[in-house]
Amino acid sequence: MTGGEGWYQEEGQKARKLHPGDVVVTHDGIKHWHGATKDSWFSHIAITAGKPEWLEAVTDEEYSKLEDR
Repeated sequence: MTGGEGWYQEEGQKARKLHPGDVVVTHDGIKHWHGATKDSWFSHIAITAGKPEWLEAVTDEEYSKLEDR
């Protein structure tokens, strides 16, 4: 991640809070989502060696329940 603060979550796992300098490797076949926290912007560089698989849209209710870890 290059700036701001964000969230990353793989299917079946808890969301992980991201900070500048964090690196996430997502492998083929892993459904996931990522985006900014409620009070920040989110900037990242994505290098894809394959086809990403996205989770379904995160509802406002699910997003509002995310907590710092």
